[in-house]
Amino acid sequence: MTKKLSVILLVLALLSTMTLAADKITVWLTGHNNEEMGIIKDVTEASFTAKTGIAVEYTNLSWGDFETRFLLAAASGEAPDVGGAGALFIPELGLRGAMMDLSKMPGFNEVYNRAYPGFYRSLQYQNITFGVPYSATVSTAFQRDDILKDLGIKSINTWDELKQVLPKMQAKNTNFALQWYLTETLYADVNMFMWQRGADDYNADLTKSGYDDPQCIIAFKDFVEFYTKYKIPKELPHHQAFVSGDLALLIQYPNFYQNLIHAAPQIAGKWSMVQAPGYNIGGKINRTTTGGGSALGIFNASKKKNQAWEFIKWITDESVQLEFSKRIMDQIKGSMFLPSNRGAISKISIDAKAAEVFNTALNTSKSSIYGLVAPKHRRRYLQMAAQRCILEGEDPEKSIRKAADEHNEELRRKQVEYNRYIKELLKKK
Repeated sequence: MTKKLSVILLVLALLSTMTLAADKITVWLTGHNNEEMGIIKDVTEASFTAKTGIAVEYTNLSWGDFETRFLLAAASGEAPDVGGAGALFIPELGLRGAMMDLSKMPGFNEVYNRAYPGFYRSLQYQNITFGVPYSATVSTAFQRDDILKDLGIKSINTWDELKQVLPKMQAKNTNFALQWYLTETLYADVNMFMWQRGADDYNADLTKSGYDDPQCIIAFKDFVEFYTKYKIPKELPHHQAFVSGDLALLIQYPNFYQNLIHAAPQIAGKWSMVQAPGYNIGGKINRTTTGGGSALGIFNASKKKNQAWEFIKWITDESVQLEFSKRIMDQIKGSMFLPSNRGAISKISIDAKAAEVFNTALNTSKSSIYGLVAPKHRRRYLQMAAQRCILEGEDPEKSIRKAADEHNEELRRKQVEYNRYIKELLKKK
């Protein structure tokens, strides 16, 4: 009897091992450090795998080579089940047939509505959804309350107000800084001005550039003039300058908040996080900034789409997102995991007022809209346009119209290149 029982137990153990192996999925994420990946793996094993029996094999890619790795994987047919990357890259793969339309999965609407609506601008094309956000970031403003108070400035709500007080600030050796200076990421600063005026990178049906829209031209002129006319810095270390007082107001991402909390005790109580300035349009201030985050999609080549979808549902769940956020902030000082789940933001382990600022900013934020032109090209058009104006003195309207022409030329080429892919996708919808 004992021998028979041992054989039965051995068979059950083997079956269990085989089932677990059969239910293992591969997940590639991008841009996490080793400590974050350790936490993600621990939570996955203790929560997801323990409850579902689905093991997860993670690979962490760098921002430097993730696009190449994904493209090679898709071309070779050796793709993971789930791919996690910058949001704009996922539709690029999707249009070429590598990623599936997630709206076909059961319970999609519930998962879709967990995230902030502006995030999906980067993840959709022609109402096909290729990805779901699992982390968040958003631009907010940080101000030195003590310095502004000494200058008699209570708050700065609009760009016009900022223009009025900048001379006073600069006379006292302090200033304002945009987030990305003249780097290749300055498109996010330009987008902020554009969106606040109702303009965008493309027209409404994504068939033409939006850069020559009248409101976009006004927004771009304002962006340029902050550097040329109002003399904000082209380069200055944000953290150091904010702590020293050389900057009394700046735009930054959420990690800046954590850095100030943990690495700048000397200015504790002297600063606050607030909404970015905006345009007063029709009596209402539009403070839209860049928001978004990393996202997950399922490869069409995956033979475990249901298990992959279970993973995506799990990792975007409010309780799981809060666990990631708590452990990352507790264990990695100065770091922040901002949940993409709207219900989780007000419950993360930070000051309640700061959490509300993040929530308000995320609710009004936008991510770059996905169009057929690869993001790296579109960003280069804006960077070159800005640099021509700020460094070489070119007229802003002439420069942004030149960017629109370049954008339209590339868009025409992409419309031909992607035509058959789009027809095929729309047939399946």
